[in-house]
Amino acid sequence: MPHPTTSGETLVKEYGLYHQTRLSANKELKEMAESWAKAQERLKAKVEAYEAAQAATMTAMAVRDGEDAALDDAVRRFYGALVSKSGNNRKSPLFAVYFPDGVTAVVHAPMEAELQKVSVLLGKLAEETDEELKGHAGPITAAMNALSSAVDAHRAALDAELQAYGLVELEKVNWMDSYKLNHRSLAHLFYKDPNKADTYFKAVARAKAKKGDGGNGTPAAPAATAKS
Repeated sequence: MPHPTTSGETLVKEYGLYHQTRLSANKELKEMAESWAKAQERLKAKVEAYEAAQAATMTAMAVRDGEDAALDDAVRRFYGALVSKSGNNRKSPLFAVYFPDGVTAVVHAPMEAELQKVSVLLGKLAEETDEELKGHAGPITAAMNALSSAVDAHRAALDAELQAYGLVELEKVNWMDSYKLNHRSLAHLFYKDPNKADTYFKAVARAKAKKGDGGNGTPAAPAATAKS
């Protein structure tokens, strides 16, 4: 029997397909073949839903990272305006007010921390009397809000992916139960030649597991990513 940690995709495309083909070739096993086809479809649907959720998470991550870069650019443009306004005097009070730890501490901070730092910066900018500097508030606010929304969207996509992953694992249990039941049924049917039942199932490979594949191709549970 396949190992419980075998990926759902492998179960469907290899072990399940082999078993389905062998059953379908025997007209006396039509009922079992039809029942097995339904088990195959259920697991296949869960696997496809998980793959779609993975794609959605990756898309949301890319959007999030793009919005992060846009906010970094907006902050850097404001920092450049301060440099210009102060005549490149880094000891100017302007830098102590807006970037006490430097611009790098803001744009290289983890996303949640960056959003907090930018929010504080905007609070100070709201009190700015220089209209040229104050004009940066709009673009920075828009970029901050876009990143905040993108972070929430990515988090929601990741939660959906985790849920889809759990459904695959649950359906794998149901699939394996049906697989084992079919083996017992066939062994009973072919009681005069017990080994014949085994011929309806793909032999399990004994090759060494590749490093990092969970031992049997098991997909790793989705994990959150952090800004580098």
